[in-house]
Amino acid sequence: MIIIYLSWLFFLSLIIHSNNNNNNRPTSFPTCDSISWGNNGLVAYGAHNFIALLSPSIPKVLATLPGHKDRVNHVQWIPNCTRNTETKQFNNEENELVSVSSDHTIIIWKRNENNNNTLFSIKETLKGHSDSVTSCSIVRNDRDGSLLLCSTSTDNTVNIWKRDAGVDSVFALIQSIEFKPRMMTCSSLGFIPGTNTAILVLGGVESKIHLYVQDFRKEGTILFRKVVSLQGHQDWIRCLKFRYIPQTDELFLASSSQDNKIRLWKVSQKIDQPAKQQEQEDGEEDEGIDTNTLIDSLKSSSITGVKSLSSKGHIFNVSETETTKVKVIVLLESVMSGHEDWVYSVSWYPVNNKQDGTQEMCLVSSSMDKTMIVWRPDPKSGVWMDEVRIGDMGGNILGLYGAVFSPTGEYLLSHGYNGAFHLWGNENHNNNNSSRAVWRPEIITSGHFGPVQDLMWAPDYNYFISCSTDRTLRLYSQWDSSQNQDRVKGWFEIARPQIHGYDLECFTFIHGKNHAIVSGAEEKILRVFLGSQNFIDTLSNISGVVYEDDGQMRPAAANQPSLGLSNKPFFTTAQQDGTTDGQEMMIAATMAEDNEGLGEGGFEDPVPFNPAVLATPPFEEHLLQSSLWPEVQKLYGHGNEIIAVAASYDGKYIASTCRASSSDQATVRIWSVANWREVANLKGHQLTVVQLAFSHDNRYLLGVSRDRMWSLWRRTSDETNPYVRVAALPKSHGRIVWGCSWSYDDKLFATGSRDKIIKIWANQSESSSSSTVEQENWKAIATLPTFTSGVTAVEFAPDVDPENYILAVGEEEGHITIWSGPKTITSTDPWKKIHTIDSNQSHISDVRRIRWRLNKKQEDDKNNNNNNNSIQLVTCSTDNSVRLFKLNY
Repeated sequence: MIIIYLSWLFFLSLIIHSNNNNNNRPTSFPTCDSISWGNNGLVAYGAHNFIALLSPSIPKVLATLPGHKDRVNHVQWIPNCTRNTETKQFNNEENELVSVSSDHTIIIWKRNENNNNTLFSIKETLKGHSDSVTSCSIVRNDRDGSLLLCSTSTDNTVNIWKRDAGVDSVFALIQSIEFKPRMMTCSSLGFIPGTNTAILVLGGVESKIHLYVQDFRKEGTILFRKVVSLQGHQDWIRCLKFRYIPQTDELFLASSSQDNKIRLWKVSQKIDQPAKQQEQEDGEEDEGIDTNTLIDSLKSSSITGVKSLSSKGHIFNVSETETTKVKVIVLLESVMSGHEDWVYSVSWYPVNNKQDGTQEMCLVSSSMDKTMIVWRPDPKSGVWMDEVRIGDMGGNILGLYGAVFSPTGEYLLSHGYNGAFHLWGNENHNNNNSSRAVWRPEIITSGHFGPVQDLMWAPDYNYFISCSTDRTLRLYSQWDSSQNQDRVKGWFEIARPQIHGYDLECFTFIHGKNHAIVSGAEEKILRVFLGSQNFIDTLSNISGVVYEDDGQMRPAAANQPSLGLSNKPFFTTAQQDGTTDGQEMMIAATMAEDNEGLGEGGFEDPVPFNPAVLATPPFEEHLLQSSLWPEVQKLYGHGNEIIAVAASYDGKYIASTCRASSSDQATVRIWSVANWREVANLKGHQLTVVQLAFSHDNRYLLGVSRDRMWSLWRRTSDETNPYVRVAALPKSHGRIVWGCSWSYDDKLFATGSRDKIIKIWANQSESSSSSTVEQENWKAIATLPTFTSGVTAVEFAPDVDPENYILAVGEEEGHITIWSGPKTITSTDPWKKIHTIDSNQSHISDVRRIRWRLNKKQEDDKNNNNNNNSIQLVTCSTDNSVRLFKLNY
């Protein structure tokens, strides 16, 4: 029996771009506030078409919630509407989640009734928009436990939904507000202090903030009516957030904008002075002296160019009932100027449960200037000041899109342009003797923000590397944190060997060379990289694996010129000793054949970096600037973009292919590792060869192609012609053949195709003593049952079952299944599906690669007669995720 569970998940992909349809109008809007940190300890965020649930305390992505058909733009935890039976107060921990997506839908998720905190299922799907839903806001009515939900969309409408109290209640659309030709992109809901009247603010692709209040004048309706448009910002509104302050009975609104400013507005009931008291009829807005004075002030400022705050405000009436009216005033409290670029988000300090009933006045903002600022009012003057500025003063993080406090206020979590998280902890949070916050960076999970095309374990299985169209190679290893009792052992990104200017498509490790890889991208060049000495030392510190000195000269680190594509080796003074290895690497790295860079030796001035040996997983800034591997060689020869690359297990040869539309281009080039020269050009295919696989005994090279054919080449003793084709089968499948894999003993290979079929092939040739190369007879000995979608990845497992082969299969729809088949080739027993990975743990789009890793303790377990054997499986997908599974058998 096989039991599979998700061991680790590397997944970010926070939304960073908007896409255009054929009408050149935006189908989605940049998501700037797509993370929500709940009182249940989980961070929910939109990642591709998933909602990911992250536990920052581990830190680890625990689960993903599939359900949307397009990217998730915004998520938010729903306040718990269940009351404690003893205190009659609402429970603090959330058990529901709302998400909005470019698939035009809103999904309400509810936690399943079990002990697993991460199992959520879809409770209801709301359909009311005709285009991408960009954001949402939600508020609970503490009087009756009902919920109000507001959603904004690129269809230029804002929808308002209501759910009454009760376990079986559902959301109902109560109002739709049209804003053509404008588009609202953010909203916030609250309640006017001292009333049961909801207030709604909307902002978008204009500088105004539109304020609506709930209207009770008509019996049985709770429609919202517009009362005022707040002016002051000079550019688009990016974020709006309400926070009720109980000690003053006031509602504060924070707004951020592309004008680099944050504005703070105060909403409260107005107590008229007797001399100025004025009755109004029908609840119409007060257009009296206060508003007129403010308008005159704004006109004056537009003429003089001097902008100042006005003590006057916007006054309007609200009707709680048909007979009860309350006068409300909105005042501009403060304008906070501290950022040097667009302010994408603002977030209030979490609601705290102090014994005195007060709420801490504090908020955090994030900006494209790469910083977060924590703001607080001065205790004496009340003027809002920046308490601390956190972020990166240089480097490549390219700005921040959002930031939130943890539920306790002890941590700050932000996310940036390239999908990366940045976590900061306040060292003095529990220090009552210190009033000053000291923020330190903390370790947090990381991952790709683009489709992951390839991955592979290192030959010693101590780490693996993944390859993505986000133009990075990322290296993950297990952190042995036994010295740190606050952390558990887990997998973290510890290096980024390549950060490229082209989308990366493939790579492979070079066997026989420690920490050496070859990568291919949407360019015509293959690039060879060698792990730096700093990387090896860091890997030893983090994983606990000690590497013996292989005697090879290695650069200390690598750096990339600002306009270059090659990673330039960096040597310390002690390393520049004139050794042959060192000279060869320096010569190869400074060759200017491709005219990359402008400076001395073919390079422009390098980007400043700080190479260092680390003892803990690095932060994003280090990964971006100081974890590159030096490039030691380039391989020229292909005429189009590189598609596939593989290396023989004896370390002698590298095989590669490129994009092809004719037989002249659809060749497999063989390179000698000894001198990095092309030694053969294997022909036989008509279209692109999409995957290559060497047999473990180095005897065969297998290739599969878009032309629906597989080809098999056999090694010869002639070094000038090292491989000869001995078998091929045109139309072996009905559609493109995506994947292939050899069994551990090389007796079988499997092919998987878009035609939803997997075939198992074996050599039916009679043994021959002839020294000449003869054609071999490979035939399909088994065909697995038809899959539900196209097969995109196949991989045989190591020898873990004495009677059966084990095969992992990945599909276009993200499904991963495990199959077993008899080791006796002549057996007629069918292949059987023995496990399907749960949809909450699996992918949702093309599974590009599957790689097995035998647990190093397995042999010891066998020797000790321990049957609790395990094996690990790592997968990658175009859903931007890398997933590590553990199988017990």
